[in-house]
Amino acid sequence: MVMQNDLFLKTGLTQRLTVTALLEKLKPSLDYLTYNVKRYKVPVALVLFYTEEDVSKHLRECMRLTDALLSVKIGDSYFNFIYLPFTEEANAYSFIKHIERNKLQDIKNLYYFENLKNAIYNHYNFINSYLFEIAQNDKEPA
Repeated sequence: MVMQNDLFLKTGLTQRLTVTALLEKLKPSLDYLTYNVKRYKVPVALVLFYTEEDVSKHLRECMRLTDALLSVKIGDSYFNFIYLPFTEEANAYSFIKHIERNKLQDIKNLYYFENLKNAIYNHYNFINSYLFEIAQNDKEPA
């Protein structure tokens, strides 16, 4: 039996099961994009927006044609992963702040981002690092 304290955010699952569920959806696109980073040396930023309501429509309105959105709902949580090809971390931060200011001003959201490396050796740890940052930010007082 899973204790309530062991549940991750509002997914109804533990963090381990949440990562496993996300990996099912994310692994193919992560492998494809890290290959392109390695082969063509194209910077790709990966942004995660965590919300408790569906904001995928708002995110799509702010994306470029080359950007890709992968939304995953687990329990009462929405994980919106946005791949930003040809984007360095500084520009990814500007993208995030633009979305927060123009689309998500009344919606509680947490985010984490970083540029993809040319290889991911452990997909589980890679996704878990994003979720760890989200969970840490969720605990901080507003």
